[in-house]
Formats: sequence, structure tokens, C-alpha cells
Amino acid sequence: MDRRQFTQSLLGTFAISNSTKLMAQSGIKSASGYPDKPIKLVVPYPAGGVVDVVVRAVTDSLSNELAQRIVVENRTGADGRIGLDFVAKSPADGYTLLAATPLLAVGEHLMPEMKGRVNDFVGLCAFAAAPSVFVVHADVPATSMKEFVALAQSKPGVFNAANPGTGSSIHLAQELFFEQTGIKLINVNYKGQPPSLLDLGQGSVHFGLVSQNLALPLIQTGRVRPLAVNAGARTRALPNVPTVTEIGLADILVRSWYGTAAHIATPKPIIQFLSDQFSNVMTSPNVKAKLESMDCEILALNNTQFDALIQSEFKRWGNLIRARKIQM
Repeated sequence: MDRRQFTQSLLGTFAISNSTKLMAQSGIKSASGYPDKPIKLVVPYPAGGVVDVVVRAVTDSLSNELAQRIVVENRTGADGRIGLDFVAKSPADGYTLLAATPLLAVGEHLMPEMKGRVNDFVGLCAFAAAPSVFVVHADVPATSMKEFVALAQSKPGVFNAANPGTGSSIHLAQELFFEQTGIKLINVNYKGQPPSLLDLGQGSVHFGLVSQNLALPLIQTGRVRPLAVNAGARTRALPNVPTVTEIGLADILVRSWYGTAAHIATPKPIIQFLSDQFSNVMTSPNVKAKLESMDCEILALNNTQFDALIQSEFKRWGNLIRARKIQM
């Protein structure tokens, strides 16, 4: 390569580099220039779980729109409190966000160390809610929820139920079901859903409410029988299984919602900017396709609507936890 060719090549590389920089800097910003560095979104649960997958489906798309990327960071432990506390103690500048789950509305009622923590955050956008399904082991002689309730009422204390974690949305939905129907089952406690699924599949546990995506393999192999879907509508994966509303138990409908929140002291223009951007990306066909492939119900609630949901859930679960005398 002669000097002229080398110079042209170098100038071409320089032009491409600058073009790439300009493209990276040309994404959406607020009037104040936010964001001017990457945004960290903390997921207080393990990578690959339902919360993590839903959050990444949204943030991956929004990162392509904003001037800076959103980096998902998993900070796990202490039933989600480690990640939540990390965000609460981070600068309230809009650069450290929280993947919000029902823990935000429930924690204070079960854990003294979380007292007032719900007031440290403001909702930005509720993304979606993942469906769950009530199942019984195949050997349990009940093919519908009505039959199972009648069976359990006739034999109080004989059947047991999997509790994947005290205070989890799955556990509280199950307790709400017990409260509404009056049945008495023995709680078998687990650390997460995967180990409870092993026992449900083997029959040492009779009944459980399980995230649909985790329950499907057991349903498809006939080891458990679905009785009702805990979702606002029938799901694509289980079109023949009725919803709790259809079987007359609308009051036990519980949405395991996932979204994002910021520190309450974050400047209001940044809160509004983030709420608008997250809400806008929820209309993206790509985001919708990813969430619908998981049978998620798309919520797309803005910050005002999401805050109202969190406060409503705070009251609802506080009443149930006191009524059922639930403790960690």
C-alpha cells in the first residue's frame, strides 16, 4: 500500500469512527442532556429468572433508543433486599434504577428492616405481569378447582401445598386462595420454585401455585394437572384452562408484576423523562413479541398509574398478612 492509499484508508477509518460516535450520541436525551452516561438498572434476583428476562426484554430495546445504554446488573440475596437497599442508598440522580416487583409493596409488612422502604421509591413504569397456574399432582382425585376445594374441605389438614418463599407473590396469592375458600392445607416451605417443582412432580406435594413457564414441563408430561390460571385472561400456552375469574374466584386474581422504579428524590424532570421513554418502548412490536412469547400480560403503566398500583398492593397485602398472621 502506497502513502496515498494509506492516507485514504486512515481517513476512512477516522470517518467511520466519528460516524459511530455521532450515532451513539444521537439517541434520545432530555432537555437537560440526561442521560450523559450509562444507566444502571438493578435486578435483585438471579440472571435468567422471570424478573430478569422481562426486564432485559424492555431495556434491550430502550437502550437502542436512548443516548446511553441501560446496563442490567443482578444484585441478589436476602430475598431481594440487597438489591433494593443498594438502589435506595445510591445517589438519586437517575443513573441507578430498580427492577420493581411486589417485594416493594410487601416487604415492610414482613421484615422490620424494610419499614418505610416503599416510600423511598417512585414507580416509573410497570412493564408486564407473568401468569401463574394452580396445579395438583396427577394422583390427586380432582379435575377442577371446584372438585379440589370440595375434596380439601372434606379432609382438612390432609393435603399440603408448596410455598416457594414466604412473602413472595406466589405465596401470598396462595394464602389469599385459602382465605377465600376456607380450605386448610399444610404449607411446605421451599427456597424458590425449582425445588418445590421436584416434589410436586413426584407427588410428595399435592397442590401449588406455580409460574406458568415453570409448570409447563410438568403439565405437558402429565405429572401435574392444571386447575386454573391466575391471570387476567386465558393464556396461549394453556388455552383450555380457565382463569380464576371464570371459576368464580375473581378476588384471588394476583398479578406478579414487574417494572422499574427510581429513588423518590430523583429530579422530577428525569422521572418524567424515564416514565415517558419506558412507556413508549412498551408499544414496540419487538418488546410486545418478546413478552407475549412468555404469555406475559402487558401492563405499560406510567409512573402515576404504577405508583397507584404499588400503594394499592401495599394495602391489600398488609391486610392479608395481618389476617393470616403470616411471618417470615
